[in-house]
Amino acid sequence: MAAARTSVGTLAWARRSGGRLGRYDRLSLMAQAMLVRLNLRLRAQNKPPFSVEADSLRIPDSALCVAAGQLLASVSEPWLVNHCLRTFLWATILGKMEHRTYDEELLFVGSALHDLGLTDVGARLSTARAECFAVEGAFAAEAFLAQRGVADKRRELIAEAISLHLNVRVPLKHGVEAHLLHAGAGLDVVGARYSELAASIRDGVVHLHPRIEMKNNLVALMKQQSSARPLSRAAFLRSHGFISMIHHSAFAS
Repeated sequence: MAAARTSVGTLAWARRSGGRLGRYDRLSLMAQAMLVRLNLRLRAQNKPPFSVEADSLRIPDSALCVAAGQLLASVSEPWLVNHCLRTFLWATILGKMEHRTYDEELLFVGSALHDLGLTDVGARLSTARAECFAVEGAFAAEAFLAQRGVADKRRELIAEAISLHLNVRVPLKHGVEAHLLHAGAGLDVVGARYSELAASIRDGVVHLHPRIEMKNNLVALMKQQSSARPLSRAAFLRSHGFISMIHHSAFAS
């Protein structure tokens, strides 16, 4: 019962722990890493790379999506804005490749706000200080969405996707939007599943939203976060080679 109640990265876990990793949480993350390596081996087949037309990709324009995009642009440096927008586009492409049905508004808002905890405004919006920037960002996103009258269930789905995105693995049991957000962020940060996409669509997404020295900028932030929050998932990931994975991803910068 305790394991289910405290499943690492979930909103229930975030509210209980404030983002501080316990022994069980660390073991859970290590188990996730083993499953990721197994999945990579299973995917290592000679499948043709997937592609869609870059011109067919769109940013949704509901009132909530516009508001989330405006918040992102107003509180984030340009490289971080572009990372969040690319995360949504990668998530959309992977969703098409996997034939997933999902809520586009939830996926965009989660993608746009998934790194809100890395900003000063995110810390001010958050309803509680946390040991983890993804948890603090989830709390901040919840507060932002509550101000706009978003229903409780939708707020929680977005907040949980944001909190979960720093996990090593986010299976579909946590929701399609959370799964795709994690996949999109992982592709953009460490090049996960890079080879599964055709060069034309990879280049098209980066052309739409350039990386602007993202590797160096993100590495600096991850080092800062792991030092300031030593019990966080950021610190755990850094201790397991995450910085090197960012530097050695297939993207140029």
